[in-house]
Amino acid sequence: MNSAKVKKIIINFLYPIVVVIAVVTIWAIAAQAMGVSMILPTPMQAFRGFFEYLADLEFWNAIGNTLWRAIYSFFISFILALGLAILSSIYKPVEKIVRPFIAIIRAIPTMSVILILIIWLNSSRAPAGVAIIVIFPTLYSAFYSSLMNVDETLKQMSKVYKVGIKDRIFKLYLPNMAEGLFEGSATGFSLNIKLVIAAEVQAHTFSSLGNLMYNANWMLQTEKLFALTLAAVVLSVLCEWLIRFTGRLVVRWK
Repeated sequence: MNSAKVKKIIINFLYPIVVVIAVVTIWAIAAQAMGVSMILPTPMQAFRGFFEYLADLEFWNAIGNTLWRAIYSFFISFILALGLAILSSIYKPVEKIVRPFIAIIRAIPTMSVILILIIWLNSSRAPAGVAIIVIFPTLYSAFYSSLMNVDETLKQMSKVYKVGIKDRIFKLYLPNMAEGLFEGSATGFSLNIKLVIAAEVQAHTFSSLGNLMYNANWMLQTEKLFALTLAAVVLSVLCEWLIRFTGRLVVRWK
């Protein structure tokens, strides 16, 4: 391994640590200046609460339920977005139909979506429904942009030689958009988790991370609320890192 690669790894590893230390330091100073843990607990109090939750079975059940909702809602959004993006890139009339539909969905306030779906669906399904509606347009735009960046010469050659739709999708489009596919998925899944948790708070979804946050807020247990927020951040970061790492392996193999 050459020195340039080692330096790059160190820098990529060092920058996030420096940012985290800076945020925690500012947080500690602000908490000390405030002097009221009910309003702003110290980092030590929040981290202590976080590690206490790690020994709580109810917490792990809540994490598992929230993560499951995030996974299956993201999977549905992913399949819909990728399928429509591919069709839009091949057939222009499809893109003209989908574009205004996406614009309308994006224009709807997220809170309105949450409140409407809570009425239409039960408290367990509403968070997943919210995530699908909000994440789908984001993934579609990311995937469509990746497809538009595929070499135009290759597209024209596939038409000239009358390559079948199936081969075009699996041998031309997907391999060439792999990097953008995983990058968009990493960002989208992280946002998906946040949306699911927000909807769980509003829907009072039983045995969920969002419901634990709601209860902590209602009982003015700010330390627990910060601890649960740390858990949500860790979950999002780990999932995003895992998707990006998988993407790098796939792109390297390709």
